Amino acid sequence: MYKQVKGSGAMGYLSTRPTMIITTLHESGVVNAGVFGAYTNLSPTQVGIAVGRSSHTYANMKRSGEFVINVPGADIVRTIRILADDIPPDRSEVDEAGLTLKDGVTLKTPSIAECAAAVEFKFEKEVPVGHHSFMIGTVVGGWIRQELLDADGKIDIFKARVFKDFKYPRPLYVLPGEVVEG
Repeated sequence: MYKQVKGSGAMGYLSTRPTMIITTLHESGVVNAGVFGAYTNLSPTQVGIAVGRSSHTYANMKRSGEFVINVPGADIVRTIRILADDIPPDRSEVDEAGLTLKDGVTLKTPSIAECAAAVEFKFEKEVPVGHHSFMIGTVVGGWIRQELLDADGKIDIFKARVFKDFKYPRPLYVLPGEVVEG
């Protein structure tokens, strides 16, 4: 037996990639942080992210031309609620959450030191989609905690304890559990 739906109700059946935190800089230099799950790798050097056009993240990406994707581990999952709050641009979500900033490798925009890794991007292109825009960026640098590298030089998702949204907007997340090879 199958439950069939027509229209947008079926979108809930798709799961997102691991949760990420995007840091950007307000014009004043205050660091903005937002939580995202709607993104995709477009090529070995590009990423695309769905960003609400009314958000601080969107305005900062457009104005500054840069952003950082921070990959959090489950040890900081409780800060996600704070980072997702609507905090005025004169205050930093990172400060409100009690997290530490780490200077950029190639950009002015800092990353979050408590994260497993951070990847820096130059904003390249915007594609409007409804109330959001698909923001495309090209990688220019980044960092990872050395102990979280796997044998292929990529992030070990188990050691890093990356997590993903499970019931957005409800704060329920899941950790990867079992690997099945095909």
